[in-house]
Amino acid sequence: MKRLVLDIGNTKTAVGVFQNGELRDQWRITTLHWTTDDLWVILRTLLDPFRDCTPGSVAFATVVPQVRHSVVDLSRRYMGVDPVEVTTMTAGIRIEYDYPHELGADRLANAAGASKMGPLPAIVVDFGTATTFDVIGADGAYVGGAIAPGVGTAAAELFKKAEKLNPVDLEFPLKATGRSTAGAIRSGVLLGAVGAADYTIRRLRLEMEAEPVLWATGGWARGIADECESDLKVCPELTLIGIDEIGERYGDGK
Repeated sequence: MKRLVLDIGNTKTAVGVFQNGELRDQWRITTLHWTTDDLWVILRTLLDPFRDCTPGSVAFATVVPQVRHSVVDLSRRYMGVDPVEVTTMTAGIRIEYDYPHELGADRLANAAGASKMGPLPAIVVDFGTATTFDVIGADGAYVGGAIAPGVGTAAAELFKKAEKLNPVDLEFPLKATGRSTAGAIRSGVLLGAVGAADYTIRRLRLEMEAEPVLWATGGWARGIADECESDLKVCPELTLIGIDEIGERYGDGK
Protein backbone atom coordinates (compact mmCIF):
# COMPACT_ATOMS: atom_id res chain seq x y z
CA MET A 1 0.00 0.00 0.00
CA LYS A 2 1.20 3.50 -0.82
CA ARG A 3 1.36 6.23 1.80
CA LEU A 4 1.11 9.98 1.24
CA VAL A 5 3.58 11.74 3.56
CA LEU A 6 3.74 15.48 4.27
CA ASP A 7 6.37 17.44 6.16
CA ILE A 8 4.83 20.88 6.60
CA GLY A 9 7.45 23.45 7.54
CA ASN A 10 7.20 27.18 8.08
CA THR A 11 8.54 27.99 4.62
CA LYS A 12 8.37 24.82 2.52
CA THR A 13 6.31 21.64 2.54
CA ALA A 14 7.86 18.37 1.42
CA VAL A 15 5.44 15.86 -0.10
CA GLY A 16 6.35 12.24 -0.66
CA VAL A 17 4.78 8.97 -1.77
CA PHE A 18 6.10 5.84 -0.08
CA GLN A 19 5.48 2.20 -0.85
CA ASN A 20 6.64 -0.47 1.60
CA GLY A 21 9.05 1.98 3.20
CA GLU A 22 10.58 3.12 -0.09
CA LEU A 23 10.26 6.70 -1.33
CA ARG A 24 8.69 6.54 -4.80
CA ASP A 25 8.47 10.27 -5.54
CA GLN A 26 8.75 13.60 -3.77
CA TRP A 27 8.07 17.31 -4.28
CA ARG A 28 8.65 20.59 -2.44
CA ILE A 29 5.99 23.32 -2.44
CA THR A 30 5.69 26.68 -0.70
CA THR A 31 3.80 26.46 2.59
CA LEU A 32 0.62 28.54 2.68
CA HIS A 33 -2.42 28.61 4.94
CA TRP A 34 -4.34 26.38 2.53
CA THR A 35 -8.01 25.57 2.71
CA THR A 36 -8.85 21.88 2.38
CA ASP A 37 -9.87 22.34 -1.25
CA ASP A 38 -6.78 24.39 -2.13
CA LEU A 39 -4.50 21.70 -0.76
CA TRP A 40 -6.41 18.90 -2.48
CA VAL A 41 -6.09 20.61 -5.88
CA ILE A 42 -2.30 20.79 -5.39
CA LEU A 43 -1.94 17.22 -4.15
CA ARG A 44 -4.28 15.77 -6.79
CA THR A 45 -2.06 17.30 -9.48
CA LEU A 46 1.09 15.88 -7.90
CA LEU A 47 -0.50 12.47 -7.41
CA ASP A 48 -1.84 12.24 -10.97
CA PRO A 49 0.87 9.73 -12.03
CA PHE A 50 -0.39 7.47 -9.21
CA ARG A 51 -4.06 7.72 -10.20
CA ASP A 52 -4.24 3.97 -10.84
CA CYS A 53 -3.04 3.31 -7.30
CA THR A 54 -3.90 6.25 -5.06
CA PRO A 55 -2.15 6.23 -1.66
CA GLY A 56 -4.29 4.40 0.87
CA SER A 57 -2.92 6.11 3.98
CA VAL A 58 -1.64 9.51 5.06
CA ALA A 59 0.98 10.54 7.62
CA PHE A 60 2.08 14.10 8.31
CA ALA A 61 4.10 16.35 10.56
CA THR A 62 3.46 20.06 10.82
CA VAL A 63 4.92 23.02 12.67
CA VAL A 64 2.14 25.23 11.24
CA PRO A 65 -0.97 24.66 13.39
CA GLN A 66 -3.29 26.47 10.94
CA VAL A 67 -2.65 23.83 8.27
CA ARG A 68 -3.38 20.82 10.49
CA HIS A 69 -7.17 20.98 10.05
CA SER A 70 -6.87 21.13 6.26
CA VAL A 71 -4.70 18.00 6.15
CA VAL A 72 -7.01 16.05 8.46
CA ASP A 73 -10.14 17.19 6.62
CA LEU A 74 -8.59 16.41 3.21
CA SER A 75 -7.54 12.93 4.30
CA ARG A 76 -10.99 12.06 5.56
CA ARG A 77 -13.09 13.78 2.90
CA TYR A 78 -11.11 13.08 -0.27
CA MET A 79 -9.07 9.99 0.59
CA GLY A 80 -11.37 8.25 3.06
CA VAL A 81 -8.70 7.67 5.73
CA ASP A 82 -7.78 8.96 9.16
CA PRO A 83 -4.27 10.41 8.92
CA VAL A 84 -1.46 9.68 11.36
CA GLU A 85 -0.11 12.94 12.77
CA VAL A 86 3.39 12.88 14.23
CA THR A 87 3.13 13.77 17.93
CA THR A 88 4.79 12.66 21.13
CA MET A 89 1.94 10.15 21.49
CA THR A 90 2.25 8.58 18.04
CA ALA A 91 6.01 8.74 17.48
CA GLY A 92 6.77 5.67 19.58
CA ILE A 93 9.99 7.27 20.81
CA ARG A 94 11.16 7.56 24.41
CA ILE A 95 11.64 11.27 25.04
CA GLU A 96 14.13 12.62 27.55
CA TYR A 97 13.25 16.26 26.82
CA ASP A 98 12.26 18.10 30.02
CA TYR A 99 9.07 19.40 28.40
CA PRO A 100 8.02 16.88 25.71
CA HIS A 101 5.01 18.96 24.63
CA GLU A 102 7.43 21.63 23.36
CA LEU A 103 9.11 19.22 20.96
CA GLY A 104 8.36 19.94 17.29
CA ALA A 105 6.91 17.19 15.12
CA ASP A 106 9.72 17.63 12.60
CA ARG A 107 12.31 16.88 15.28
CA LEU A 108 10.47 13.70 16.30
CA ALA A 109 10.37 12.67 12.64
CA ASN A 110 14.10 13.33 12.31
CA ALA A 111 14.74 11.05 15.26
CA ALA A 112 12.59 8.32 13.72
CA GLY A 113 14.34 8.75 10.39
CA ALA A 114 17.81 8.51 11.94
CA SER A 115 16.76 5.42 13.89
CA LYS A 116 15.50 3.72 10.73
CA MET A 117 18.59 4.61 8.69
CA GLY A 118 20.93 3.63 11.55
CA PRO A 119 23.21 3.08 13.24
CA LEU A 120 22.78 4.93 16.54
CA PRO A 121 23.58 7.16 18.36
CA ALA A 122 23.10 10.02 15.95
CA ILE A 123 22.88 13.77 15.58
CA VAL A 124 20.52 15.18 12.96
CA VAL A 125 21.11 18.74 11.78
CA ASP A 126 18.07 20.12 9.98
CA PHE A 127 18.95 23.24 7.97
CA GLY A 128 15.56 24.85 7.43
CA THR A 129 13.78 28.02 8.57
CA ALA A 130 15.47 27.20 11.87
CA THR A 131 18.61 25.12 12.14
CA THR A 132 17.86 22.34 14.61
CA PHE A 133 20.24 19.83 16.15
CA ASP A 134 18.61 16.61 17.38
CA VAL A 135 20.50 14.11 19.56
CA ILE A 136 19.29 10.50 19.42
CA GLY A 137 20.74 8.04 21.92
CA ALA A 138 22.06 4.56 21.26
CA ASP A 139 18.72 3.13 22.40
CA GLY A 140 16.73 5.36 20.04
CA ALA A 141 15.63 7.82 22.73
CA TYR A 142 15.27 11.49 21.88
CA VAL A 143 17.82 13.13 24.19
CA GLY A 144 17.66 16.84 23.28
CA GLY A 145 19.51 19.26 21.06
CA ALA A 146 19.79 22.87 20.00
CA ILE A 147 17.87 25.41 17.92
CA ALA A 148 19.38 28.33 15.99
CA PRO A 149 18.10 30.73 13.32
CA GLY A 150 18.20 29.23 9.85
CA VAL A 151 20.34 30.69 7.08
CA GLY A 152 17.48 32.43 5.30
CA THR A 153 15.94 33.59 8.57
CA ALA A 154 19.21 35.11 9.79
CA ALA A 155 19.77 36.89 6.49
CA ALA A 156 16.20 38.25 6.37
CA GLU A 157 16.51 39.61 9.90
CA LEU A 158 19.83 41.24 9.00
CA PHE A 159 18.31 42.99 5.98
CA LYS A 160 15.32 44.05 8.07
CA LYS A 161 17.34 45.62 10.90
CA ALA A 162 20.25 47.09 8.90
CA GLU A 163 18.67 49.69 6.61
CA LYS A 164 21.76 50.17 4.43
CA LEU A 165 22.11 46.47 3.64
CA ASN A 166 20.12 45.30 0.64
CA PRO A 167 19.03 41.67 0.15
CA VAL A 168 21.41 39.55 -1.92
CA ASP A 169 21.29 36.07 -3.41
CA LEU A 170 22.82 33.68 -0.90
CA GLU A 171 25.43 31.75 -2.87
CA PHE A 172 28.57 30.37 -1.25
CA PRO A 173 31.53 32.70 -1.83
CA LEU A 174 34.75 31.46 -3.40
CA LYS A 175 36.74 33.41 -0.80
CA ALA A 176 36.03 34.32 2.80
CA THR A 177 37.17 37.91 2.29
CA GLY A 178 34.28 39.76 0.70
CA ARG A 179 35.38 42.49 -1.73
CA SER A 180 31.93 44.06 -1.78
CA THR A 181 29.08 44.44 0.66
CA ALA A 182 27.18 41.65 -1.10
CA GLY A 183 30.25 39.41 -0.92
CA ALA A 184 30.78 40.24 2.73
CA ILE A 185 27.15 39.35 3.52
CA ARG A 186 27.45 36.01 1.72
CA SER A 187 30.66 35.23 3.56
CA GLY A 188 29.32 36.22 6.96
CA VAL A 189 25.92 34.55 6.70
CA LEU A 190 26.91 31.33 4.94
CA LEU A 191 30.37 30.69 6.34
CA GLY A 192 29.07 31.79 9.73
CA ALA A 193 26.38 29.10 9.48
CA VAL A 194 29.03 26.52 8.62
CA GLY A 195 31.16 27.50 11.62
CA ALA A 196 28.16 27.51 13.95
CA ALA A 197 27.13 24.04 12.77
CA ASP A 198 30.61 22.60 13.26
CA TYR A 199 31.01 24.12 16.71
CA THR A 200 27.57 23.06 17.93
CA ILE A 201 28.13 19.50 16.68
CA ARG A 202 31.51 19.40 18.41
CA ARG A 203 29.97 20.48 21.72
CA LEU A 204 27.10 17.98 21.43
CA ARG A 205 29.50 15.12 20.66
CA LEU A 206 31.46 15.87 23.84
CA GLU A 207 28.32 15.13 25.88
CA MET A 208 27.59 11.78 24.19
CA GLU A 209 28.86 8.44 25.42
CA ALA A 210 29.57 7.06 21.94
CA GLU A 211 30.54 8.54 18.59
CA PRO A 212 27.37 9.52 16.71
CA VAL A 213 26.45 9.26 13.06
CA LEU A 214 25.94 12.79 11.73
CA TRP A 215 23.00 13.51 9.42
CA ALA A 216 22.17 16.69 7.51
CA THR A 217 18.72 17.38 6.14
CA GLY A 218 16.59 20.39 5.19
CA GLY A 219 16.67 22.88 2.34
CA TRP A 220 20.16 24.24 3.08
CA ALA A 221 21.68 20.86 3.95
CA ARG A 222 23.67 20.11 0.83
CA GLY A 223 25.37 23.49 0.49
CA ILE A 224 26.30 23.87 4.15
CA ALA A 225 27.23 20.24 4.82
CA ASP A 226 29.66 20.30 1.90
CA GLU A 227 31.54 23.14 3.61
CA CYS A 228 31.50 21.68 7.13
CA GLU A 229 34.49 19.96 8.70
CA SER A 230 32.08 17.55 10.39
CA ASP A 231 31.46 14.36 8.41
CA LEU A 232 27.78 14.94 7.70
CA LYS A 233 25.74 12.47 5.67
CA VAL A 234 23.33 14.50 3.54
CA CYS A 235 19.82 13.04 3.32
CA PRO A 236 17.26 15.66 2.22
CA GLU A 237 14.42 13.15 2.58
CA LEU A 238 15.30 12.07 6.16
CA THR A 239 12.30 13.83 7.74
CA LEU A 240 9.92 12.24 5.22
CA ILE A 241 11.45 8.84 5.95
CA GLY A 242 10.81 9.39 9.66
CA ILE A 243 7.20 10.43 9.11
CA ASP A 244 6.60 7.37 6.94
CA GLU A 245 8.17 5.14 9.59
CA ILE A 246 5.92 6.60 12.29
CA GLY A 247 2.90 6.22 10.00
CA GLU A 248 3.83 2.56 9.43
CA ARG A 249 4.39 1.76 13.10
CA TYR A 250 1.44 3.65 14.53
CA GLY A 251 -0.96 2.70 11.75
CA ASP A 252 -0.20 -0.99 12.21
CA GLY A 253 -0.15 -0.78 15.98
CA LYS A 254 -3.46 0.97 16.63
